[in-house]
Amino acid sequence: MAVKLNKEEEAMLRGDHGEAPKIAMEVLMRLATAFGAEEFVPVSSVQAMAHYGSLHDAGLEWLEKLAALGGQCCVPTTQDPASVPLDKWESLGFDGAYAAKQKRLAQAIKELGEVLTWSCTPFNVGSIPRFGDNVAWAESSAVSYANSVIGARTNRTPAGLAICAAIAGRIPKERLYLDENRTATVKVNIDAGTLSTLDYNTIGIMLGKFAGTRIPALTGIPNTASSDQLKYLGASAASSGSVALYHILGVTPEAFDRDPFKGNKPAEEVTWTRQDLAAAEQALTTKNPGEIEHVVVGCPHYSIWELKTLAKLVAGKKLKKNKEFWVYTPFETESLAQRMGVLDVLKEAGIQILASNCLVISPYPRSHKTLMTDSGKFASYLPSEHHIELVYGSIENCVKAVTE
Repeated sequence: MAVKLNKEEEAMLRGDHGEAPKIAMEVLMRLATAFGAEEFVPVSSVQAMAHYGSLHDAGLEWLEKLAALGGQCCVPTTQDPASVPLDKWESLGFDGAYAAKQKRLAQAIKELGEVLTWSCTPFNVGSIPRFGDNVAWAESSAVSYANSVIGARTNRTPAGLAICAAIAGRIPKERLYLDENRTATVKVNIDAGTLSTLDYNTIGIMLGKFAGTRIPALTGIPNTASSDQLKYLGASAASSGSVALYHILGVTPEAFDRDPFKGNKPAEEVTWTRQDLAAAEQALTTKNPGEIEHVVVGCPHYSIWELKTLAKLVAGKKLKKNKEFWVYTPFETESLAQRMGVLDVLKEAGIQILASNCLVISPYPRSHKTLMTDSGKFASYLPSEHHIELVYGSIENCVKAVTE
């Protein structure tokens, strides 16, 4: 079936608007054909990728080519964290040649007109879709948040496609842009009492392993669950599986007052108890951890509320000798924390803020063997990514492990 194009789309394909929009539409047309899309939908925002750790030379050259051809984002476009902390890579020991490639990427997306937020949490730095909006987001945790918590619509958009959507302002209407593909197919009942933030991470890890690419609906999650807790649930499920959309009965917008199964019976249903969560939590600590040398938190990026909580926990404390504590957060959140006095408390304790960065897509310029985190996503990726041992636990226990 041929893809229906409007006059603007036809003009872009002909090259009437320049070479970069033409290339972008050609790429998007291939995607539309591959997935059998009948038409395109406009997108209100794009969240792209510009970290060298994933794009490498091919991605760098691709973005530089589009910039050289005069490509411009025609909708608000943000990007994932960079592969080095852009303001302190040298002082932290990152390789200069590697950092130079990341800085070239930064220059390319600046020329393309992206908003330089450098965060995996665009919804915390000004890019907030409305319910039902079509967007083209790349970061898996942000995709989950947009689809599930906000009720916007996006697939897990690969990096090369995301910048094409930003330049063309549209994306093929397929998969999660279609009503019929947003129906829940499996059900998870949570019967574990009061849930901590760590529990939301753990449930997310369990959910990804159980659901895979399917769309789960959950019960037993209270409507008091915070934005950060749902952020962690989705990020963890997207890292241990490929969950791009989940529903929570009575909580998330597409399951608040309607049946996410649309009258269908779940293909599979499970119930998880406190014992199940405890076993999953224990399994996220690797088998041979040594003495904890380094705490890393902020995956997804810490919010201002989390920085405030951490500041309360470390007030009056200091890092133990030869211990490190890194927090990943957006530049905007770091600036707000500075104005609020939160940053002073963290720095006094010896905590290092790495704005714009993430250890998942970054080199690790340290020789530490055992790290600790409160993040399910970090727990999924870091042991294999950086060949380290990892201890998984609450932020309270992270603080206890390396401060006195």
